[in-house]
Amino acid sequence: MSFSTSQASSNTADVKDSKRSNKLEEIRNHHKDLIADLGIPRTDFNIKRGFYDQNGKFVVGIYSSEFLKEKGFYFEVIDRDYEPVDTQNRTIYRISYNPHYAEEYDMNGLGSYLVPIEELRKVNPVSVAISGPTAMVGNTGKPVAMKPATFAAATSSDDEPYSEMTIRDYYAIHMGKPVSNKSWLNDLIKNNS
Repeated sequence: MSFSTSQASSNTADVKDSKRSNKLEEIRNHHKDLIADLGIPRTDFNIKRGFYDQNGKFVVGIYSSEFLKEKGFYFEVIDRDYEPVDTQNRTIYRISYNPHYAEEYDMNGLGSYLVPIEELRKVNPVSVAISGPTAMVGNTGKPVAMKPATFAAATSSDDEPYSEMTIRDYYAIHMGKPVSNKSWLNDLIKNNS
């Protein structure tokens, strides 16, 4: 029994699609808590292969439908073997809703628009867990990984409403540094970082 070239190509494409689907599910499962905190469907979280364009910029291809997601579109950058590029931090990027994408970016031959990675917003999972999808950081911000907080150190008399959080408190929480004027918050950060 012999296979034609088209059958062999079809089998290779099927294996590649299966590998991509399996890896996408694995990555979505890894980030399931973040996806839930963002309040987005699993399908609005994907993987994108990064590459260098003809000008030497590291880019990802974003499709029209991804620019038009009301809550934004989220993804992790992978290499050609479908492995995360940033294995240490597992950085997640966000494409904001943008109806003017066609005027701002060049389309490639595959029908996607080339977006330089430095123009994208990084997602800070700790911030999202605290304040939802509005907690995005710029490309220069560094997401902080903290252990889940143990709130036994803070008594109910020490706790304050979210509406009374100061900028210093916000910085302390998001950077994982005990610089707040509230000793109980500093203790909480010290004990959980």
